[in-house]
Amino acid sequence: MSITVPSPDKGSATSVPASFRPSGGLLPGVPAQPSPVEPPAAVPPRSRLVPAKVGPAGRAQVVHVDCPDWCVIDHMERVGSLDDLMHWSDFDIVQILTLTDDDTAHSELMVNVSQDPTASDPRLRTAHMTLNNSGNAMDAYLTPDMAEELADDLIAFAAQLRHKARQVRLYNQAQA
Repeated sequence: MSITVPSPDKGSATSVPASFRPSGGLLPGVPAQPSPVEPPAAVPPRSRLVPAKVGPAGRAQVVHVDCPDWCVIDHMERVGSLDDLMHWSDFDIVQILTLTDDDTAHSELMVNVSQDPTASDPRLRTAHMTLNNSGNAMDAYLTPDMAEELADDLIAFAAQLRHKARQVRLYNQAQA
């Protein structure tokens, strides 16, 4: 399901009811969300030199590579060549449950920060977010602007989800 939520400088949404559209940056009934803490402009993002095991099995060598401070990969787990070296942050995961299966989630939505320094697509060489839905084999790669727009859409979607949950709860109570 796709929903569209306008930015203040964009046109109106076509698929989000007016009651769920942002007004002044907030949705009705949704408290202001904390902004991520950003380092002061004078402090550049940090990286560190870390050892990395690179090369064929039995002939791997340890080299030192520049690694972003958000990367959680143990680069001492051997990769075949420097072209195979990637950087990944921890994943944030939300599980989507279903009432018809108590043991297994229906699907998962996962996001992390990633970078593939030697990717053939130059856009993947820069830090970006990777979004994966366990029900889809393709990852989505997001710029910070795309991720912020998606976050706005998800807040609007969450408001609609709460509204529908109330509708279902009230309907079921009336039927009982």
